[in-house]
Amino acid sequence: MHDHVAAAGDALDSLEFVRQNITNPRQWTDPEILLEVLESAPSARGLIYGYLAEAQLSRWLVANGVPLERQLRDDDHAKTKSDRTILHEGRRYTIQVKSMQTNSINRDGSGFTADIQCKGSDRRRVILPNGHHIETANYVTGEFMVLATPLHPFTRQWDFAFRLNSTLERTTWPKYAPEDRLYLLKTTVPISWPLEAPWTTDLFGLLADTPDLGEVITTGSDQEPGLVRAPNSNATIEISDPSDLTLF
Repeated sequence: MHDHVAAAGDALDSLEFVRQNITNPRQWTDPEILLEVLESAPSARGLIYGYLAEAQLSRWLVANGVPLERQLRDDDHAKTKSDRTILHEGRRYTIQVKSMQTNSINRDGSGFTADIQCKGSDRRRVILPNGHHIETANYVTGEFMVLATPLHPFTRQWDFAFRLNSTLERTTWPKYAPEDRLYLLKTTVPISWPLEAPWTTDLFGLLADTPDLGEVITTGSDQEPGLVRAPNSNATIEISDPSDLTLF
């Protein structure tokens, strides 16, 4: 037994081993205790639910014809406004995923209503189209192209509803100057079930009906690389193979 412990000593002292004690959840949790934490800690539940919604959207996209190599995801620490960027029919589209607020869900006749919290995780300094510099957690109009929300609270299925950024209401909060409110989105977005316009479950119909929405990309050929803009950047990335676009 002592020989076994001694033999394992080198592995226990390795940097990789120590880091994996944190980075590999299988080293520090199991489904039973994880569910216990999620059931007892609303803040943890909300955080995990949000990340899970993003992952489920990725699966939904794959099931609906957008493979992983045509999806991009920014680093968690990047101050970006896109949870998923997809390359679809020669264009690049940015999608922000936001979930319903549990306590806002209410019965409305034979259906339901809810609010979606649509704002950044923290305040940051932004430059508005009118040139004004302000600090805000509100999204600026156009920072992402499509808002997506899981319909799971209503249906218990990982389906999604979508609407264009351009259909979202502007803030009316008097803290902001009237000329700045024109460029700042409200931090709550209403949704109802059954869905009402401008919400739709048909993402690709929505994109097809808005032909000027996405950024144009070139997919390249055997002779020339394709071009696409990097997330949250004006930099252009050359791509010679679709798998080069995967940023997971």
